[in-house]
Amino acid sequence: MEPKLEFCGNYLEICNFQHYIEDERGGNPYNCLFDIKVKSGMFSGIATGCECDYKKLQLFIKALEDLISFKIKEVSFIEIGFGSKIDFICDRTGHIKVCGEIRGGVAGDHILIFEFETDQTVFPPFIKALKSL
Repeated sequence: MEPKLEFCGNYLEICNFQHYIEDERGGNPYNCLFDIKVKSGMFSGIATGCECDYKKLQLFIKALEDLISFKIKEVSFIEIGFGSKIDFICDRTGHIKVCGEIRGGVAGDHILIFEFETDQTVFPPFIKALKSL
């Protein structure tokens, strides 16, 4: 199951995830490879060849759990391949703004800047799917 955060037709999805355990054990922070798909309103895009450290992904998942439990107000995820960034900003009523930019193309020269609103109720399945990666 691919992690997909969807609300009112907008979504953020992590696809084609690969974790290279030997690279992680060897200390290489580029040990996960994946794509990020976004649909925000009439705009959509995909960032292919994204990379991150699996340990940082685990910290991000924990931070998302804290966000929907109102322990923190903001979480960011930055992939280290091209610098795609996604922010999750929660207000006091549980509405969460998902915003950022994803980069694609050969050198990250294509950029989609996006923003959409959601609430914490759609996060548990997304977090569960992230944990299964």
